[in-house]
Amino acid sequence: MSNIVILGAGMAGYGAAKKFKDSNVDALIFEKENHYGGHCSSYIFENKWVFDDGPHISFTKHDKVKNLFAQNVNHDFHEFKAKVNNYWKGKWITHPAQVNLHGLPAEFNTQILKEMIETSQKEHNSIANYEQWLYASFGKTFAENFPMKYTRKFHTTEAKNLTTDWLGPRLYQPKLEEVIYGMLSPSPSDVHYVKGFRYPNKGGFVSFMKGIENTFEINYNSELVKINLKNKEMTFSDGRKINYNYAFSSLPLNKIALMMEDAPKEVIAAAKQLAWTQCVVVSLGINRPNITDHHWTYFYDEDFQISRISAQSLFSPHTVPTGCSSLQAEIYFSDKYKPLTKSPEEFIPIVQNELIKCGILRMNDEILVANARVSPFAQIIFDHDRKSAVELLHSFLLENNILFGGRYADWEYTWSDDAFLAGEASAEKILMKL
Repeated sequence: MSNIVILGAGMAGYGAAKKFKDSNVDALIFEKENHYGGHCSSYIFENKWVFDDGPHISFTKHDKVKNLFAQNVNHDFHEFKAKVNNYWKGKWITHPAQVNLHGLPAEFNTQILKEMIETSQKEHNSIANYEQWLYASFGKTFAENFPMKYTRKFHTTEAKNLTTDWLGPRLYQPKLEEVIYGMLSPSPSDVHYVKGFRYPNKGGFVSFMKGIENTFEINYNSELVKINLKNKEMTFSDGRKINYNYAFSSLPLNKIALMMEDAPKEVIAAAKQLAWTQCVVVSLGINRPNITDHHWTYFYDEDFQISRISAQSLFSPHTVPTGCSSLQAEIYFSDKYKPLTKSPEEFIPIVQNELIKCGILRMNDEILVANARVSPFAQIIFDHDRKSAVELLHSFLLENNILFGGRYADWEYTWSDDAFLAGEASAEKILMKL
């Protein structure tokens, strides 16, 4: 019986499993679902329609991961340049909006430019939250009309409640000449941080993970329910009990902490401080081709419940039947700031009506597939409680020989390649201890 346990058969679990397998060290994988993939899972409806657990693409710059993903699909993938836009008050604006404001009211653009010039000439010595960062970066008018509105929809809380340590390249900070050019020129500026992406030709995004089948046997339908730290014993939903010397966890940080029956009070308190979003994902299959030519679209208007849509059928034509299109809409909630109070199915007509309102769907479009599900862990909310709680929890796990990796275990805003590499790195640390 192996003394190394891998919790979760998602992308981070894959990274850990591959590292152990390549090192000729045995491990046991436990997965609560009946399939591998985790947040990178794909779902097939009526043997025709392929939808992911929200939009997933690969734009990794890591050659090792890029080559591995390609090998897993026998190099059968599409490679595209991402085309992204925004919907704001009935207007379609190329993404990112801050350098593509051409066609908006002159007085509105004048105010934005005036404030951007003013804020660029000020010293901003103390930035305590995301709201202050937005004002300092863009001025009041742009900040309040675009990113602050989207923050309330996507992060489910006000910008002032967030820190800034999640930004990275995600919010482009333009030079003034780029803003001016984008106001005067009808030719959009392409400064999005995703210049191109890969997506499997067949089977959905999870196909990039197919290599996990060549690592170890996966124990499906085995959800961790309890950990006894003193005895180093894990109990699973099927009643199985496993003793471990080392474990790798890709489980959400708060969940695994609350499963520790002998964890100290401060660990439990830290777990309860963490905030994250759930996402209602509405997937539609439409009996009409070319429903949109943009891979995804951000919705700023707060009278729209949709935060973002993605066109799955543009990622690969093999995700839909011939002559059809597919869309996914995302609507975000959180236990801490904006609880979900409806069933996911109730959002299907809401999404359809909003897509008709903005002109993407037509009244007479035939909807061949309509599915709604809740993704229970979607995005990490980087509020002011996060950092200290995460540090305490990570330290406690390491003290108990439980290493971790992946978006929800690291409690970071990471992508699929980051998750794979995090799993691999943690496995390597375990190997060094053997």
